[in-house]
Amino acid sequence: MECPSPPEPAAPPEPASPPESPSFDHLLHCVPDVEAAVAAYTEAGLPAHANPPHLGFRNGAWRLDARYIEILTVTDRAEFAGSPFAEAMADWMPRIDAFLAADGGALNFAIHVADVAATTERLRRAGHRVELLTFARAGSPVSFQEAMVSGAPPWAPFFITYTPDRQVILEKFSAGRVHRGPHDLAGFVIETPDPRASAAWLSTLTGIPLPAGHTVLPLPGAHVHFTPGPADRITTLLLTAGTPPTTTVNGLALHPL
Repeated sequence: MECPSPPEPAAPPEPASPPESPSFDHLLHCVPDVEAAVAAYTEAGLPAHANPPHLGFRNGAWRLDARYIEILTVTDRAEFAGSPFAEAMADWMPRIDAFLAADGGALNFAIHVADVAATTERLRRAGHRVELLTFARAGSPVSFQEAMVSGAPPWAPFFITYTPDRQVILEKFSAGRVHRGPHDLAGFVIETPDPRASAAWLSTLTGIPLPAGHTVLPLPGAHVHFTPGPADRITTLLLTAGTPPTTTVNGLALHPL
């Protein structure tokens, strides 16, 4: 009687597509002076605009489509302290203050998901401490929810979902502010002491598969490149299309991919 051959080892399962449909939404660039930074972006070929101050806070943006680079500052600390933004950004303020004192820098980035409440529950089940916040401005047809992960690396993303959907917002309320110019955003660089570990951590957080040993997370809308170094922060925007500039705007480098 022949002995049966031992079974072949099971192949690892194929990674599933993230059910939350994560994609790049925006990156936060802290600057001392929004008008000056907007002018520098525009001069570099990234047409940007500035919004009026609101509750001690001012921002502007280089808006490509639903994606954008937010250019922001605090204009009145006392007024800002009483705003809903101050509560949400309380853990970020030491880094924001440091960036503003050092002529600027990129703080972190937002990932759009289909249902931020579902993302929050998934992350909590995985052991993360997550705060879910709702922002609704009186009289505005737009609101959004953000999920902030506590105890994360300083560059770590937060998650966001808009009401109505961000594509509807783009078409109905923001279309006149979309001026991508000749260039596109391909991704950005995070300098961190352990790029492989950081990329793997972000892969687990987002649910986006990452090939073993790789250090570029293929986040739709802007790939996240990890590179070795002590800064532990976002250092560079990677641009494509046209002839992208090589320059620096308030502590954030702009460079061709």
